[in-house]
Amino acid sequence: MLLTSITLLIVVVLCSALSAQGYPVYNVQKEAQLYGNLKQGDIPVWGNVACGPTAAINSFVYLQNKYPTVYDSKLIGDADNDGIPNTYQDLIAVANTLGGPNYMNTIAMNTTWHDDFIWGKRAYIEQVAPNVTTYAAQDFWNWNNPQRPKPAWVQQGYPTWDFLYNELLNCQDVEILLTWGDGGHYLTLTSFHWSDLDWDGIIDQNENAWIDYIDPCTGAWGQTNIWHSFVGGGQWKIETNYYSSWISMAVKESPVPEPGSLLVLGSGLASLLGLFRKTRRA
Repeated sequence: MLLTSITLLIVVVLCSALSAQGYPVYNVQKEAQLYGNLKQGDIPVWGNVACGPTAAINSFVYLQNKYPTVYDSKLIGDADNDGIPNTYQDLIAVANTLGGPNYMNTIAMNTTWHDDFIWGKRAYIEQVAPNVTTYAAQDFWNWNNPQRPKPAWVQQGYPTWDFLYNELLNCQDVEILLTWGDGGHYLTLTSFHWSDLDWDGIIDQNENAWIDYIDPCTGAWGQTNIWHSFVGGGQWKIETNYYSSWISMAVKESPVPEPGSLLVLGSGLASLLGLFRKTRRA
């Protein structure tokens, strides 16, 4: 645990710093090789509408790889019953499960609604790996399904840049929903970069800001620029150049306790260890 905390402390130092010119730079780049590479088009019959389950699957792979002592092979495992766990065919099999009526309801609705995504993903995780995960989300959309009420940990409103950045920095698993016109697309978020040149906390288009992600359309890494757009009432939304979209939902999962709390605990343990050594020398 202490080693994990020290590692996270190093990550914090590296990822949040001032530039040589003195303005803040927010930069966290996750290990892309830890994520899944499922491509939604490889899911038979209904894969063309399966970006929601696919983004979740690629996140499950990250959680298993990043926290093997917590999740082991519980999230993916040998879903196709061929005796070999965590293969590409297992990813497809779990996506089929997630898209069913007990979880995200993607197959019946021919899409994945924001509330079905959040509710269904948590329901699946708690079934296969109960009581080891903590959740948080920011969701612009209203919840209208009484059978799937909004959890208390879902915050109503536009997702904020600091939510995305801090959750990635704390080694959380994060998915986002992009929205444009009458369409939308889920992505597995992997990185965040922004140089706040004018120190105003608003992402301007000239401030070298972008996010990286695993795209369900390709199963591969991608990148898009981001910037803020004022929507009134003191609120801002994050826009992207991915099909001229904006981020309408963000949801994260991580082990209990959260990696960020392990950092605090590790710092406390390190202080106690230092005090103990000084006492012995005295």
